[in-house]
Amino acid sequence: MSIKGQQILNPRKLATSRFLSRLNGTFKPAHNANKPIPKSDIKRILVQEHQCIGDVLMLEPTLNALKEGFFNAKIDLLCTPSVKELAQKGKFADRILEYPKELPESQSYDLVIDFHADVRRLHLLKRYKSKYRAGFSFSGGAKWLTHVVDYPYAQHQVERPYELLALMGIKCNRKIPQISGFGNKLIEKKQLLLHPGANHEARKWPLENWLALIEILKNDYQDLLWLTPPGEKAPDGVNAFSGSLLEMAEIISNSRMLIGCDSMSVHLSAALGTPSLAIFGSQDPELTKPYGPNGNFIIPEKECNHRRKDWRLCKECMRSVRAEDVFEHIKIILNK
Repeated sequence: MSIKGQQILNPRKLATSRFLSRLNGTFKPAHNANKPIPKSDIKRILVQEHQCIGDVLMLEPTLNALKEGFFNAKIDLLCTPSVKELAQKGKFADRILEYPKELPESQSYDLVIDFHADVRRLHLLKRYKSKYRAGFSFSGGAKWLTHVVDYPYAQHQVERPYELLALMGIKCNRKIPQISGFGNKLIEKKQLLLHPGANHEARKWPLENWLALIEILKNDYQDLLWLTPPGEKAPDGVNAFSGSLLEMAEIISNSRMLIGCDSMSVHLSAALGTPSLAIFGSQDPELTKPYGPNGNFIIPEKECNHRRKDWRLCKECMRSVRAEDVFEHIKIILNK
């Protein structure tokens, strides 16, 4: 499997991981891998996705497909603590476990699955008591799996699990993330939300760009709300909210649109049915843009030619996205 041009894992770390996996004999799948799974064998399933909030949100259609395909099974989802309450209310699985506090190493499962293609997580997967272990061949550790396919890293993150699901005899009938149980359908949606947060500094749109956008928006849209990330302050003179992810989901559901970066908020908004606009820098939006009819994105006018510290992300590319261009995208989306 060629990995030239992949934008999922740091290339140097990926090459090292693959080399070490070949060295210890765990890189290739076992000779008896990928045998059919009798659905009658599957009563308990564990899915681990404890990377980021957005990763869990984009996995929602896959979790729904597992529920439909293994309809007699109980599914546990092991996820990051910050998304636990939202996953519970959204009924992502029968039981939501908090990583690493509720690591279920002492429990027995019939099937355990990881959709992230990271050898470190596959190493954790093999520690569970389970007859079947499913995941991707990418960074190593394929020999630990009973069911394995090459990682389709060029596809959108929402779509990457589908081949592995098919290998297990599961079809994904609904492919767009959906989260229900939030919002008041009777109120008129007027508010525009601005969410500046992201899990990496180079994913963030600079504050001066946000302030420029606010000044432009005020001429036509007075009802603006700044969703303040934890530990940060809102700009002076801007209405702001800071609270839990559940409270944030309720606000998004009752709003007209959300503008954010390549972060969890744009995925949450699209899944809740509220249009979102994601501001991208040098990274490829086709891999992680907000998915479905409510997802939109904007990219810099020019390809990245900056010297940058990160192998994939670029602060200067984010800075180059003009507030005026973001405003034009907002108008187009609101006029659809």
